[in-house]
Amino acid sequence: MASPSIHSFFVNDSTLQSIEDEANYYRKSPNIIFLPCGLSFIKNTKGWASIGGIIFGWAYATYFAPAIILWPRYDEDHIGLAPIILFYILSTGTIVSLFRAATADPGWVPFDMSPANPAKLDWTHCTRCLVKRPLKSHHCGKCQRCVRNMDHHCHWINNCVAEDNQWLFILLVLYGALLSVYTLFLVALHFYYFPLCTLCNHLSFTHKYSKYLMYWQFAQGLALVAICTSQVVVQVGNILMNKTTIEEIINSSKPLHERQAAPVVTKSARDLFQKVCGDAPILCWLNPFRRRRLRPQIYYPQQHHV
Repeated sequence: MASPSIHSFFVNDSTLQSIEDEANYYRKSPNIIFLPCGLSFIKNTKGWASIGGIIFGWAYATYFAPAIILWPRYDEDHIGLAPIILFYILSTGTIVSLFRAATADPGWVPFDMSPANPAKLDWTHCTRCLVKRPLKSHHCGKCQRCVRNMDHHCHWINNCVAEDNQWLFILLVLYGALLSVYTLFLVALHFYYFPLCTLCNHLSFTHKYSKYLMYWQFAQGLALVAICTSQVVVQVGNILMNKTTIEEIINSSKPLHERQAAPVVTKSARDLFQKVCGDAPILCWLNPFRRRRLRPQIYYPQQHHV
């Protein structure tokens, strides 16, 4: 005769069945659209709207800043080719980082694998998915999956920021901040330094309404600088303190006498960043096209990193 489950000592059969039904629901990953090539996308209307806004802001800057400022000044020999190349490098880095961060597996805990050497690790147990998971893992209500080393769920990328895509999120906000600062600088030159363009077609839409288009670009740039820079600071601080945003939120919600002290950091800053960005040389960390590679870690036998 089979021994009763540990849950049956504390809950009745109907409650136990409800828990198992909920876990089976989560195991179907109902909120995740799996795409070819290992890509995925989260079903979330707010997330779709947010990421659409980011793409619009990127497309607006990528089209109007060169069309109104860079290419006309290049044609009139006011600037060389280098400022144009720099702009497109920052623009490309931003959109590639956004695409990869939004469509990557952030580190979902597998349902059908057992942890390697679980007796040697401090694993936790999810009461929703009913899976064993490493420390710092959390169940995301938007993705409806447990995520390893989860930092937070970000609506701007419509995905979790966690172990396997945090480095891409950092590149996104870094390139976004640099692109916004550079665009603000170009707008300032357009209004206060460059002379009136003599070769431009002033009857065309972009040049007829260039003043208003650049006003919007300036306002958009200021907002993105504030958002992206603050996220860069938060992410770098979290890495150096070896903590996550969700841990900070949970800890701050507790009464003062129950809050945990800041963890003692024993690793060097390089080791902490390598844990997030991989073992590639430091300059390669800025490449959003690369694959993140790490030394083997004790998680799941068949686990792979992107």
